[in-house]
Amino acid sequence: MGTLLHLLSVFSQLSVLGFGGGKGIIPQMHTDAVTTYRWVSSEQFTQFYTIGKLVPGPTTIFAALIGYAALPQNPLLGAAVATAAMFLPSSLIMIGFDSLEARFSASPWRAIISRGLAPAIVGLVWSSVWTIGRGAPSSVVAYLTSAAVVVLMLRTKINAPLLIVLSGAVGVAALR
Repeated sequence: MGTLLHLLSVFSQLSVLGFGGGKGIIPQMHTDAVTTYRWVSSEQFTQFYTIGKLVPGPTTIFAALIGYAALPQNPLLGAAVATAAMFLPSSLIMIGFDSLEARFSASPWRAIISRGLAPAIVGLVWSSVWTIGRGAPSSVVAYLTSAAVVVLMLRTKINAPLLIVLSGAVGVAALR
């Protein structure tokens, strides 16, 4: 019961804090799942994140995988609780704020708040990149593959899931 309550607490808090997008909460999710509660290893966290990038929908859907791993005696319940906690609180808040959107759409405060939050969101995204990178394999092939993916992402319009699949193929071929 304790693990279920921790899953509910952790992921509902992350849900509310993820206002800048899912990538902004990755460092805190890593701390909670890997360091604080030890539900998964750093490597598993990175693997689960990668799977979250491959499936349709928000990347933070990988919270279900963390919940699954956190409750081995009843993994489907762990996955369901983590998923509901990850998406329900923020969804309910957005439904509530939607009614205010029309009323305040012309307010200058809306643009001021957005401009003020933008640098924080950029910092959170860079922090998530660093966090995910800590769980990645460290070898020459892994570093070269990472560099190639960065270049391709910045210079082409190849989408991330395809690059992930291609990187996985390189990993299977070279890192066995």
